[in-house]
Amino acid sequence: MDKKMLVIERIYEAPIEKVWEAITNKDQMKQWYFEISDFKAEVGFEFQFYGGSEEKRYLHRCTIVEVEPLKKIAYTWSYEGYAGQSLVTFELFSEDRNKTRLKLTHSDLNTFPPDNPDFAERNFNEGWNSILGQSLRNFVEMDSFTRSIRISASRKDIWDIVLNPDNQWGIAFGDGAFAKTDWREGSAIIWRDTENNIAANGIVEVHQPEEYLQLHYYDESEPKPEAILGDYYEKFRLVRDEDEYLLSIEIGKIAKSDIPLFEEMWDKAIRIIKRLAEKKE
Repeated sequence: MDKKMLVIERIYEAPIEKVWEAITNKDQMKQWYFEISDFKAEVGFEFQFYGGSEEKRYLHRCTIVEVEPLKKIAYTWSYEGYAGQSLVTFELFSEDRNKTRLKLTHSDLNTFPPDNPDFAERNFNEGWNSILGQSLRNFVEMDSFTRSIRISASRKDIWDIVLNPDNQWGIAFGDGAFAKTDWREGSAIIWRDTENNIAANGIVEVHQPEEYLQLHYYDESEPKPEAILGDYYEKFRLVRDEDEYLLSIEIGKIAKSDIPLFEEMWDKAIRIIKRLAEKKE
């Protein structure tokens, strides 16, 4: 009997280490794949998860059969209560320092009951294309965005608001955000929430008073002494625009899947800055 298989390849604008982490770290897998309670990239490790539609959910049972760190991971894929067992294989190839090609092979699809339309090849094709072409791509690939607003206020008043987020534009981020810094170049900047938990940790890279401010953050909220800065940054730019000022804030780099949430928060923040600055006039 021929082994029916599905092969899909995608290229991601992300380093191979990041893609490998995404397909092997259970906490990351939950964000783009399935709700997997535990996962270890070790041969013999068994895991399970539910998938399917609102009408019918299936318990998937899997066992890892092959692991080559940063290169390949394969596991069996079956459904509790149904005959058949298939094999899912992820293979990674570094195309460039920040570009990775992923090859997904799902073989032995013909071992599943042919009279169940949920196990039709077209459903696997649609499912994997959605997972790899949208969910995983938006998780591993990053982008930036900019928000701008015209403000009728003095340059000094606008900048004073920018440097005083506490209980002001900081409320745009959840229950609030409080910044501890002296705003000098090279100084630390630590953001805390209303319960005093550290939410973000970084440095003030550039500060040209009343003109430009660049903040850069670590990946961890409590980084180790040897840690290097991560991808996330914030750039504030204030320029004269006829009788007003144009405040632009560039945010990046963040996962594409997170951009809608960040856009919503920064839209709110920049409107608060405008309202507070114009109120001073």
